[in-house]
Amino acid sequence: MEKSKPTSMEARRDRTGGIVRDKLDFLMEEMRREAVPGHLVKLAQELQVALEEKTASVETSS
Repeated sequence: MEKSKPTSMEARRDRTGGIVRDKLDFLMEEMRREAVPGHLVKLAQELQVALEEKTASVETSS
């Protein structure tokens, strides 16, 4: 059985950090259910901002 190629949308999602963003969203949801050290929350938020900035710069340069 042959693997199908990822669609262009899936490939773009991978390049722009979509998978990482999904994981961060999951982390933030879990944080609401369970106590998480403040420094980890701050780092997760900083990472989210950096990913959004990267995505915005990739979209404007295209």
